[in-house]
Amino acid sequence: MIFNTIEAFIDYSTHRLNKGRFGLDHFKQAMESLGNPQLKLNCVHIAGTNGKGSTTNYLRSMFQQAGYRVGSFTSPHLEVHNDRIRIQDIFISDEDLLNYGNRFYPLIEAYHLSMFEIDVLIAVHYFLDNKVDLALFEVGLGGRLDATNIIDPLVSVITTIGYDHMEYLGTTLEEIAFEKAGIIKYQRPVFTAEPKLNCLAVFDAKAKAMQTTCILIDEPQNITHHPKLEFEACGVQVKLNTLADYQVRNAALALRVAFYLNDHGYPLKIEAMLRGLYETQWKGRFEVMSQSPLVIIDGAHNTHGMDALLMSVKALPSPKVVVFSALKDKDTDSMVEALMKAFDQVIVTHFDFYRASSLEDLAKAYPVLKIEDPEQALRKGLELSKEGCLVITGSLYFISQVRQSIIPNLRKEKLL
Repeated sequence: MIFNTIEAFIDYSTHRLNKGRFGLDHFKQAMESLGNPQLKLNCVHIAGTNGKGSTTNYLRSMFQQAGYRVGSFTSPHLEVHNDRIRIQDIFISDEDLLNYGNRFYPLIEAYHLSMFEIDVLIAVHYFLDNKVDLALFEVGLGGRLDATNIIDPLVSVITTIGYDHMEYLGTTLEEIAFEKAGIIKYQRPVFTAEPKLNCLAVFDAKAKAMQTTCILIDEPQNITHHPKLEFEACGVQVKLNTLADYQVRNAALALRVAFYLNDHGYPLKIEAMLRGLYETQWKGRFEVMSQSPLVIIDGAHNTHGMDALLMSVKALPSPKVVVFSALKDKDTDSMVEALMKAFDQVIVTHFDFYRASSLEDLAKAYPVLKIEDPEQALRKGLELSKEGCLVITGSLYFISQVRQSIIPNLRKEKLL
């Protein structure tokens, strides 16, 4: 088969979303048939329940500021499928994505690769063909059996651990931590921002088995808002261009990893680190879409992410209104209950995705507004949040649809 358009290839790939198995053997075999090209890349591997994408982006920005050519692989996408694969924060082009799709079609069919495996396969070759200095790979699900776990990184990074994807990763924090720790490689250090002792014990045991060390970052100090976030970490004063308190730990973790790489073949000046951290913007993570009215979107897609979000909304003006939608495999009851405590009005809605929770399952008997159509939900949210703020949160797939279609419609009508 030859794909003549990028739409045809992405449609083909997307329909293979669940084609592969939750396992790594068949994908390893596919890469071995190509001579394991991924082993030619200098990589950093980033896992964790929340904060993976942000930590990846902080690292990219710092090394890019220092003059390095940096590739990054993240998921899911927020704008177009191409944004999963970037060099210098520029999405892979339609032409390149299509060419790789046609090039590897026989391999995809022969090894029954899933959409995510296809993305990793293409990212590896795109980074090699474009001679990146450093390739950053964000784990998709877990770590041990994730398709990104074919790489041999310079360093592994684990952000924090929470309850998510429990049908795959386990029902206890220790079981989930074990899956995340699967990215730790032989004699390659692992850095983490996870302070829970039960999770650290799992990381330490895996690190010891791999003859390496697990390094817990020091707690960031003297966190202030002027009005942007400032804090101290690694002996330097850091300023972030965000209102999201939860980004402090992600930025501090990325900074600690940068200092390590600075000492191991990737020198960069402190000025580049600080400038890179400040200039980092990560779409869909406490992203201000409008100042007047104040509208913020945030992909708090699980209870762990929701707790982090709610720490950051305390300083927002009232009335505080939130529009929420989530996937059906999440603990939505806990998330709705948490939102009800932090917001003056909670609006739940539904979005078009096969894993999306129904309106009834989200709302149940809670005293929330139920609006089936997400655009109408946002319109009602704007109406109720005048002089205050509107926060749109939940599944990253929901946030993606809001960014791509609903927000542009509201801007056309000058509502934002």
